Amino acid sequence: MPIRSCRIRRYFSGWRRLLTAFLIGSLSPYGSGAAACPGFRMMHQVPLKQRWTLPRSNLHLFAFRPDWPGRWVQLPLQLDPLDEEGGLLFPEDKDWMKKPIVPFDRLTFFTKQFGPKFDGKGAGPCQSTNVVELDAPGGFAYLASCPEAFVPKDFTDPVTLQEKDRMVTAKYYRYHYSERNHLVFDAIHLADPAFQTFHPVASQSDLLIVGDVKNFFTLHFDSEDIDAFISSKRSGDMGLMGGLKFYLRILYFKIKMSLMPEVNFFDDSVFMPMILTLPVNAKKYLRRGSGIYYTWLGDKDTEWLWDASELENLDLQVLNPDFEGSARMPSEKYCDRSKCRYKILGRNHGRLFALHFEISRKAAELGFFPRLIRDMPAVEKMIKHPVSRYPAQNRIGVYFETAQMPEGEHTWDFWIHFPEQEKDNCKVNVRARFLARAPSSMEKK
Repeated sequence: MPIRSCRIRRYFSGWRRLLTAFLIGSLSPYGSGAAACPGFRMMHQVPLKQRWTLPRSNLHLFAFRPDWPGRWVQLPLQLDPLDEEGGLLFPEDKDWMKKPIVPFDRLTFFTKQFGPKFDGKGAGPCQSTNVVELDAPGGFAYLASCPEAFVPKDFTDPVTLQEKDRMVTAKYYRYHYSERNHLVFDAIHLADPAFQTFHPVASQSDLLIVGDVKNFFTLHFDSEDIDAFISSKRSGDMGLMGGLKFYLRILYFKIKMSLMPEVNFFDDSVFMPMILTLPVNAKKYLRRGSGIYYTWLGDKDTEWLWDASELENLDLQVLNPDFEGSARMPSEKYCDRSKCRYKILGRNHGRLFALHFEISRKAAELGFFPRLIRDMPAVEKMIKHPVSRYPAQNRIGVYFETAQMPEGEHTWDFWIHFPEQEKDNCKVNVRARFLARAPSSMEKK
């Protein structure tokens, strides 16, 4: 018995470290650009002059409108401070926006609001001589360090939160998160094309983490085992940012994890950037069938566009703990040299919506990529355990295998967004260059 007890403690200790890593992977922040969704740029990527001496509050974004009076229109711009690990910060200092810019400040903006390229004639935005041009496929915008006397436009908050009802409301959607676990939703409603009313799209989302530990037993953790709360929040010109704290219940113990994951609610999308950090090699501890299930129930009026979606169906053989063969690798058509991108597309009352995943190719080739589940009862029969707290019938979802993941960091992004066209996605490159000739001096030639 003492030998068995020691072995149990050793395996449980290893699994606890792995489980912590899996949850960090589901929640930790990591950024990327976006097209149909907001775009991002870190300040160390923006070549403003003397940028580390400029107050954050001096930065403003403009689009060039040659036919408009004044020829410049101010656009929403949000600056969020991040830590060196990429975590969203919520400063207690109420004057933090008056402090100088730092390299890990993140800019957020809508590239769909960009305009034509500045023609070089006349004054630049806010009479500034310190201007950077942002270049995206949809057009151009101009980031300026404006004089102290400049009076910026006061934008209306695009996203509202009713904490009592746990309801986030934006132009395109309503997001009703669960009472005890804010990582899953009770319901999502989608605005119709005329923005007159909201219709139910999906409900009862749920999370299940499975760890089939070698020479031990299988551990199952669902949403009842995780308490996750939006503990910090901040509204900005682009949307609502939230930091979450969560607790994991293991064998009746409540373990606090010092992690501040991030969720971003914009008017046209929801964004959760993530990092999977593994302190040990999962293959050493886990058998096949270990992974993460994320499932939900589609509404009766929701049409899933499987032919236009971009992901592969789950092969049930992957869930067999005794399976020793090679699992089917991610399709080349969804991957480039460094990233793999997946999309689930649907339509409700004439409005398209998409779940978009972007994952490093290295992680995807080890099995960590979304595989579509359309037959939930078959999955439950295979793993001999419920995938959700809710009935399996008519549920759909995705499965990420974790059993093959090595030690280290693996990044990925998750978006819920509302494309105009079926082929739209949340990825675009935004280039930044300093305007060598000060725009305000061009009118004095």
